[in-house]
Amino acid sequence: MNVSKVVIWLSVVAAALGIVAAGVGLFWQTEGTPYTFTALSGDTVDIYARGIYADDSVFKSGANRGGDVTTLFLATPVLVIALLHYRRGSVRGAMVLLGALTHFLYVYASLALGAAYNALFLVYVAIFGCSFYAWLLLLFALQPLTLRFAADLPYRRIGAFLLACGLLTSFVWIEPLISAFLAGHAPALLYHSTTMVTEALDLATIAPACFVAGVFFLRRDLRGLLFAIPVVALLFFVGPSIAAMTVFQVMDGISFTIPQIVGPIGGFLVLGAINVWVAVVLLRAAPGQAAATPMQGRRPVHTQA
Repeated sequence: MNVSKVVIWLSVVAAALGIVAAGVGLFWQTEGTPYTFTALSGDTVDIYARGIYADDSVFKSGANRGGDVTTLFLATPVLVIALLHYRRGSVRGAMVLLGALTHFLYVYASLALGAAYNALFLVYVAIFGCSFYAWLLLLFALQPLTLRFAADLPYRRIGAFLLACGLLTSFVWIEPLISAFLAGHAPALLYHSTTMVTEALDLATIAPACFVAGVFFLRRDLRGLLFAIPVVALLFFVGPSIAAMTVFQVMDGISFTIPQIVGPIGGFLVLGAINVWVAVVLLRAAPGQAAATPMQGRRPVHTQA
């Protein structure tokens, strides 16, 4: 496949800045005491008041730090390893790299658009931009290769799984929004924000991608791979993120019932186990790799996948 220097450098920059942003989010703390704040909705919100997420709510700062854990200790190593394989012309390396970049794209789009403004805002924007364009170039590069994937995939099982993920994602976000609207009050997770960024991203991009990929697979159409790979990657990273953010939130004094803790973590562990199977199946179906050709000059290298 074509190995792009642009993809390599954009990925390197995204990973390096991601290490900085996640490291600051996890390890840089300032003195401060959480305080209550009256949001535009009229609800009172506990503000974290420490570290880079000082102006975020206690709940949201825990969620952000959970994402930082996944970025620093899981997504970045996966990206670096995938990048080394991609550099040698590996199609599987390109698929895993696309998946890792999906995590960076999603997390830093969320922080750039949804976190309270802080000193790392431009870093979030830079990671968002770098990962988006590297992700887009990789998607274009993989598109003509989809016809070379193994044809004996378990299409129906993968398609059903993806459709189930789309339905679950839609229900998880739409039900609280509709319930709050009918009750005439702000959604519970709005806190001191002015809009629901995560819900908007998931309902506008993730859920539709699940549905499109699921329908393509049920029709035995390998174009579904282009939608499935990013979705499968997000599911791979979301389980550890939810576990980590729950730990931070409990440490910060947020009370959860046992079902509230076990339900999301247990549910995503089940989804994650099935998702690992889907990822392995897709990677095994990828076309093989010929000997890599060293990169020369400023132009992409053409290697046989």
